[in-house]
Amino acid sequence: MSKKTILNLPKHRNPGPNRTASAPYNFVPLPEVVVTAVNSANDLPDHDRYEPDKYTGYFDVTLTTRSLLYIRCPFTLEEFLQQERGEDSDAPFRQQVKNTPHFFYTRDPSQPVIPGSSLRGMLRSLLEIVSYGKVQWVSNSFKIFYRAVAAAKDDPLREPYRQIIGKFGVNVKAGYLIKKGEEWYIRPAKKPADMGWPEKGAYISIKENDIPKGAIPGFIPFNSTQYRPQYHPVSFDIEIRKGKRGEFVKVTKIGPLDAGYSYRGFLVCSGNMIETGDNRNTPSPRRRHALVLEANDDAKLLKINRQAVEDYLDALTPFQTEPPFDEKMGCLVEGRPIFYIERDGEVFFFGHCPNFRVPAFEEDKKRAVTPFDFVPEELRRPEDIDYAEALFGFVRTREELDDMKRRRIIQEIPQQGDKRRAYAGRVFVTDAVLVEGQTGIWLSDRPIVPKILASPKPTAFQHYLVQTSSEKSELKHYDSKTPQETVIRGHKRYWLQGERSVEDIRETNEIPNSSTQHTQFKPIKPGVKFKFRIYFENLSERELGALCWVLHPLGGPNKEYCHQLGMGKPLGMGAVKLEATLYLTDRTKRYASLFDGDSWQTGISGSGQALSDRATLEQLTREFEKHVLGVLNPSKPCTHLYELKRIAMLLKMMEWPGYPPVPNGPIFLAHENRPNTRYMRIQPENEYSNRPVLPDPSAFGCLTGDAEPSATSGEVSPSSEERKEVPSPTVSAETVYRSIMALRGPGDVSRVPQIVRQIEKMNDPAGRRECAEMLRQWLHKQKLWNKEPHASAEWRKRVEQWLKD
Repeated sequence: MSKKTILNLPKHRNPGPNRTASAPYNFVPLPEVVVTAVNSANDLPDHDRYEPDKYTGYFDVTLTTRSLLYIRCPFTLEEFLQQERGEDSDAPFRQQVKNTPHFFYTRDPSQPVIPGSSLRGMLRSLLEIVSYGKVQWVSNSFKIFYRAVAAAKDDPLREPYRQIIGKFGVNVKAGYLIKKGEEWYIRPAKKPADMGWPEKGAYISIKENDIPKGAIPGFIPFNSTQYRPQYHPVSFDIEIRKGKRGEFVKVTKIGPLDAGYSYRGFLVCSGNMIETGDNRNTPSPRRRHALVLEANDDAKLLKINRQAVEDYLDALTPFQTEPPFDEKMGCLVEGRPIFYIERDGEVFFFGHCPNFRVPAFEEDKKRAVTPFDFVPEELRRPEDIDYAEALFGFVRTREELDDMKRRRIIQEIPQQGDKRRAYAGRVFVTDAVLVEGQTGIWLSDRPIVPKILASPKPTAFQHYLVQTSSEKSELKHYDSKTPQETVIRGHKRYWLQGERSVEDIRETNEIPNSSTQHTQFKPIKPGVKFKFRIYFENLSERELGALCWVLHPLGGPNKEYCHQLGMGKPLGMGAVKLEATLYLTDRTKRYASLFDGDSWQTGISGSGQALSDRATLEQLTREFEKHVLGVLNPSKPCTHLYELKRIAMLLKMMEWPGYPPVPNGPIFLAHENRPNTRYMRIQPENEYSNRPVLPDPSAFGCLTGDAEPSATSGEVSPSSEERKEVPSPTVSAETVYRSIMALRGPGDVSRVPQIVRQIEKMNDPAGRRECAEMLRQWLHKQKLWNKEPHASAEWRKRVEQWLKD
């Protein structure tokens, strides 16, 4: 055993009332260290036997809805194909397949069912938090782009943006797109200076007032509510005039190419400066367009970095997929003008207008950063097996396996069947079915159209990143150094909001039939009961305790805690209360006889252990809590996890009835001395403009604890450095004999790599050769010895080598 260093991550600092943001969500901070359930994957129990020192059994669980609950029913095959063909794309939103209002069911739509997959996900996500598990379910594809053209002097993005595009956009150049195979290039345009004109920029800025009405066919002026981005090939004439600041270029005539003026180029009209919601149809405040000169045929082609292209395409906004842009490629249309910034003969930044969005950029890897980059590597190492993976299973991706090999955690990529590559879970969750005898379970006989639930906006860095200061000019963002300056806030969860009524969730505005953002559903009322079971096999005492804690959170003795699942969590939906009873199975007793009197022998004795009994719960969770606390080595004595500040924040967000929002109230509710829990608004006033900071859950009242981990943890599993190719304990020939004798038909070939690993652990060369011959004979008998892919498998090569030894 060894000690791990606790990560000294930046700590979030809560803002004062005048800098406090509002949101229906909040975050449980990142763990300071990952607590591993086992030393290595090979220590996980096999699935082909019951371990005598481990626990097998099940929980009977009653689920009671505390607030409205809705889980959408999946499509039928016919509905799926209908949507795939787009046959309902022009139908009113209520008739579109994606908006089917049915609650999930298996046979009868009037008998709702909560799918076991939803329950399993709910339990696993909570287990990852409370057991100090890895942080791996963070987007690694969402690229962070931003624009700060007219940012205030105290805006933290002002300087990073200016460093890229230069003061007044001096670094921005213009050119024309060329595609060769899968690569994109830019042919630089002629610059005004190349023509001998007194213009230092890469293009000419032209006032709309200098474009005569009707001069360019199809041109849409600024003052039109239909204004949108445009590209117009034009010819034009100019004059050199003198002004207060010296000589400048004045466009005197402009028209289509066939107008026959002296010079040629493209008139590029940028988008409306207000590009959200209904405001996109209001007149644009812009006053100038960009006039790009024709291509410079003598200039060298510049390649657009392939990763930069991928980053741009990954971050396309709906605006960038509408005409005149390409639906899939945005502004990347061959022959079109484009604005760009060159670095060492290559293009990493580009866009359709001079003031284009730029990515938060990682210089070392020459790519846009993602939220995943702001999770410290120590919290997402694939070789660490946390409690969630030990109980619910895992599958390593090829990238994770390659990473382990690169860091020499493994010498070769493990074969199929190796626990280091994948491991099946030992916890199985059934569907939750409606308890019989209940009536009036639906909130309404007719489907309800809820308020719009938009997707998360992690670009709001003042919410999603740890802020060590709430002053606007000192805010950390996605160009800040990580983990030195900031990291992501942690696990996102939604506040419980009490028993929400239909008025709290229903859309009150008029809904057009063409809406693409509204949906409809038929939720279940509060107070409805469901029953389900959770079966488990071969759990250690610690693992069983972890599962008990997750089913019935062990927090303050006078507090009630609820879980969440389903849709509508930002509206306060999905709160459920779990009541579980544990039943353990005596496996020897279960298989020693078929009958128990007049009944089947189940191996279950007694009436079970109710987790609602606090003494029982504390006894069951004791070893789990002891293990986690032992790793964290808190700064002051702790008996329970709820005494830790991080777990206390989790419990604060699970408290029932929680914190309902005040819809028309201020962001900070001074009379309650806490933040509001409503979404912030951009109309009639933009509440985001001053970048207020989202406080952590401690801003909502007293926590059950405030202990922090010490700088060095207690005894834990060996670190990754110590796990590199550690010699395994020896295995006897008798053990291997039994494993080979247990093989049956060809389907058992999946167990062969595991047996080969057992043979590797034998010290006796003669015994190893004898076992290898025994295994070869079984493979010959099953006609698998020379059959691909086994004939070229790594384990086959090892067997052949042992036969030669």
